[in-house]
Amino acid sequence: MSLEAKLPNGFADPTLKLMKNWPRAVAAPMFSTKKLFLYLVAYFEPYRRQLAVGTVCLLLANLLALASPSVLRHVIDGLMSDMLPARLIQFGGLIVLLALAQATMLFFQRILLIGVARNVECGLRNDFYSHLQKLPLLFYQSRRTGDLMARATSDMATVRTLVGLGLIAILNALFAVTMVLPAMMAVNWKLTALAFLPLPLLALTCKRFSNQIHERAMIVQESYGKLTSRAQEMTTGIRVARAYGQEQSEISKFTKINSEYVTNNIALIRLSSGFRPILQFFIGLGFVIAFAYGGYLVVKGVITTGQFVQQTLYLNLLVSPVASFGFVVNLYQQAMASMDRIHSIMSIKPSISNDAQRLDDVRIRGQIEFRNLTFKYNNAAEPVLKNINLRITPGQTVAIVGGVGSGKSTLIDLVCGLIEAPRGQLLIDGKPIQDIPLRSLRSAIGCVSQETILFTETVAANIAFGMNERSRETVEKAAEKAALADEIRGFPQGFDTLVGERGLTLSGGQKQRTAIARAVAIDPRILILDDALSSVDAQTEDLILRHLRQSLKTRTGLIVSHRLSTVRDADLIVVLEDGYIVERGTHEELLAYNGIYADLYDKQQLEQELSQI
Repeated sequence: MSLEAKLPNGFADPTLKLMKNWPRAVAAPMFSTKKLFLYLVAYFEPYRRQLAVGTVCLLLANLLALASPSVLRHVIDGLMSDMLPARLIQFGGLIVLLALAQATMLFFQRILLIGVARNVECGLRNDFYSHLQKLPLLFYQSRRTGDLMARATSDMATVRTLVGLGLIAILNALFAVTMVLPAMMAVNWKLTALAFLPLPLLALTCKRFSNQIHERAMIVQESYGKLTSRAQEMTTGIRVARAYGQEQSEISKFTKINSEYVTNNIALIRLSSGFRPILQFFIGLGFVIAFAYGGYLVVKGVITTGQFVQQTLYLNLLVSPVASFGFVVNLYQQAMASMDRIHSIMSIKPSISNDAQRLDDVRIRGQIEFRNLTFKYNNAAEPVLKNINLRITPGQTVAIVGGVGSGKSTLIDLVCGLIEAPRGQLLIDGKPIQDIPLRSLRSAIGCVSQETILFTETVAANIAFGMNERSRETVEKAAEKAALADEIRGFPQGFDTLVGERGLTLSGGQKQRTAIARAVAIDPRILILDDALSSVDAQTEDLILRHLRQSLKTRTGLIVSHRLSTVRDADLIVVLEDGYIVERGTHEELLAYNGIYADLYDKQQLEQELSQI
């Protein structure tokens, strides 16, 4: 079932109101009990049999618990009238059997219902992670990784606890009240009514504490997100912290955030701790009334001693469900706060509307055409790209150069489908890019971005990341084309050497070349190098380009670079300035034109000569 099918109408998060620049986001009220139920019902659907069997076990456990007081009543009244020892042993054995049967039912209901809760959590977390994969880069620029991790772990665990323990407590309370109350009324309705006299006060207490617990729980979860974000940032940025001698400063910052988290937790615990004793007080008050009036009825001969004990045991059966009501209210408010945080992410729709997702995959040849393309980021004052007209044929290598902020990376992101181009202004193989399934488009593109991201896997696994069928031979050939194979073979475990998180165990140049090998390994129809050789020396750059030239003859190549030596052999060089194409031609043609490109080339040549002095 798709994510959209699981979302009832009107769902969204109030925090989206703050994201004024966010495309396609829709604000809506916070979760209510009804919306929470509607949202989770789709996750319960695959486990409805397990849920039904667990509920039956819980029902049987309550029925068995209800039988014991009745048996004990006959024992007590029988002892008052000279019950035979054999009869007493029979009743004792019956009580033991009832207890064993009840324990068995409780064992199975807990396994089944808690198992359902774990599966619901698994499905919810899978959908959350899947949804993160669909959100555009702009989303991640405005969110902290640690906070997203907190939503995927701590918040999910809170919801799972409500679905598991909370569901058990609610069902147990429902069964207990609906079965025990009639049994108590059958013994003596006046005694029952007086015992339940404090219940209205209990309801008012729950209502008073409920909203406060929700607010505190939201604060706790937000502070946990800040804590995990700080820990994640510091772990990945440990080299920078040590290089600048900021270890103690970072420890102090983390200690402050950690202390805030503890303080917020203590405030929630203090509120919850005050809630439960008040509930216990009202329950105890009911017991006092029951004992006082029940004793009076025994003395007056209205009920027997056995009936009095039976009534007391019935009331005791209600203590745990009623007392757990406070736990459920506390848990419910925490889970609602967590669902607000989870849904604030899942209610954001991807900014790319690709209507072709339902179509079969198509084969990309590699023709790219920009037709009067003008692109502006949401709510930006000026367009980033203006009136771009460019046609790139399959097998052609086009280089894009220009100053910082000229629009080079935006142009690349549009081709990759990472941001959405105006309809009809960007065509792939003669079709608007919106009419091509994203899976077909992206599987046909090998892109090496400015920021090199590697995973905590082996070198071979990182190179083979985009491959459907992983072949060591293909991996090694790709490494050869990236001028990396000899260095990898010099590692202790060769291609099986484990790469540290974000490639920390590799040099900058090795990381870039691994990323290039990863792009080449999938044999893409369109190969994009976005300033991908900035961390390698001139000699290695020449070696990589020599290997890539043969590959680029059979595919479309887009090369973005500040270093003009990288692009001089391109079939066409395009110069961007302030979002416009201001020059185009081959390296020799642009030098002869003596414009912006020639000026940049002269400056870089001078810098190179000065560096050799």
